[in-house]
Amino acid sequence: MPRRAIDALSIRATPFDLMGNGEPVPLLTSAQRQQLVSVATKLTVRAGHVLYREDTVATSIFVCADGAVKSFRELPSGTRRVAMFLFGGDIFGLAENGRYVNTAQAIVPSTIYRLPVDVLTALLRQDPELDFQFLCKVTHELREAQRRIIAMGRRDATGRVAMFLLMIRRRHPSGRLQGNAIPLPMSRSDIAGYLGLSLEAVSRATGSMVKDGMLAFDGRHSVRVLDQERLDKLAADL
Repeated sequence: MPRRAIDALSIRATPFDLMGNGEPVPLLTSAQRQQLVSVATKLTVRAGHVLYREDTVATSIFVCADGAVKSFRELPSGTRRVAMFLFGGDIFGLAENGRYVNTAQAIVPSTIYRLPVDVLTALLRQDPELDFQFLCKVTHELREAQRRIIAMGRRDATGRVAMFLLMIRRRHPSGRLQGNAIPLPMSRSDIAGYLGLSLEAVSRATGSMVKDGMLAFDGRHSVRVLDQERLDKLAADL
């Protein structure tokens, strides 16, 4: 099996121990990655491709190898609420009562590995170490969900956006970040749906941060942090 294919299927999370600097790290050993690749189907999907829809039967779990995916839910009012953005090393497709909770859609061209639920379940039951690595990842996602709840509890839109930018930078593999730039593959309407804000509120918040010399946009999908200290303070000032 090609070395590149094995390395592509990776799971990243902040570990439980005190080692490292708090950034997500690869969890799986080479043997574990090879084991998962051997039972997975590799998907190369275009931007806009729907991987599954909410309330359909959950037959697979997915690992994002490269690209970006959004997980969202359509409310009865027609409003779309984005639950999560997923990048390389992220798992998605965990179900409730055998059905997917949200819809998952690629934001950009992406490489995804699809793992049958029954096969993965059997592997986790047979391999306690692999099971522990998945537990680390699920715990990592719980922490991220808690950060989102804190962000959405803020009254000021600029504070929510500041926390969002730091969360997105933390989720990106550090080796793919360049200097003080934060890639933003999602649309501003997706950001609004994630933060529980209107599109206009997101635009006003980012415009204010640009005017204040905190940020600079390089096109629609990349932002540079010009004043890290002020951005950190704004994100932390609850």
